[in-house]
Amino acid sequence: MTPFLTPREYYQLHGGRPRKRFGQHFLAQPSIARRIVASADLQPSDVAVEVGPGLGALTQFVAPQVKKLHLVELDRDLADILRDETKAVSDRVIVHQQDILTFALDELGRSEQSRLVVLGNLPYNITSPLIFQLLESMQFIKRAVFMVQKEVGERLAAGPGSKSYGVLSVLLGVYAKVTKLFSVTPDQFYPKPKVDSLVILIDFPEQLQAAAPSFRCLRTVVNLTFQQRRKTLRNSIRTLFGQNPDELREVFHSTGIDAERRPETLSPEEFVLLAKLIEHKGQSRFGRQARKSD
Repeated sequence: MTPFLTPREYYQLHGGRPRKRFGQHFLAQPSIARRIVASADLQPSDVAVEVGPGLGALTQFVAPQVKKLHLVELDRDLADILRDETKAVSDRVIVHQQDILTFALDELGRSEQSRLVVLGNLPYNITSPLIFQLLESMQFIKRAVFMVQKEVGERLAAGPGSKSYGVLSVLLGVYAKVTKLFSVTPDQFYPKPKVDSLVILIDFPEQLQAAAPSFRCLRTVVNLTFQQRRKTLRNSIRTLFGQNPDELREVFHSTGIDAERRPETLSPEEFVLLAKLIEHKGQSRFGRQARKSD
């Protein structure tokens, strides 16, 4: 590969400036990039996906370590630069000029016959939808290492009882393990963001829990409760039971969960119990609610 330009070198050479609509804040310190990539524990047999590679701050350290690397970059100009810089290894490094939120991770994992390692310095506005996308494709994801807004990273790793605890905290607590790795200050970027960042590691187990409810059901139940987090559990999920209040009471009795509790007090395991029994009773009103997120 040809040497990658620093953000300042790129804009001095090509003119223009980072695009706010793409949330572009380029990592300017190679030492931080090396540390992020090292956190992914890459193996020569891995297939990796880099989200928003930009000017290749992470790419230059990922590409030599993996069997194949897919770069998903929305900015057409940067995608062209990446193609030029990786031309010598184009058999192993594939550039997709595409929005990661429309990128089919499950199809890629299936075609590569591999669980994917996903990395990226994420634009802050896509973090939540991308995490949902990973969860929906979790059987094809090995792990993810992301740099995100610190406040968002704290929320992803939050536990019960905390103000940051929410829908994604619960779902990740059920299906993955989130580890906070290290913070990154604004002066490590070009241009500088207004907030600190946090690098997180998300590990997905190879085997999902056999007794777990479907992701669709669990997401629906968790969404319903946190959309109305001031309400009791009884009041927030009663819409799933229509005119069957007896079944609602039976669910709480069978799980041993107090119907007067509020969602932020439940552990991920308790949400699994609740959703599992709701699903077992044949409740299928999971359409509209399941599309909403915190």
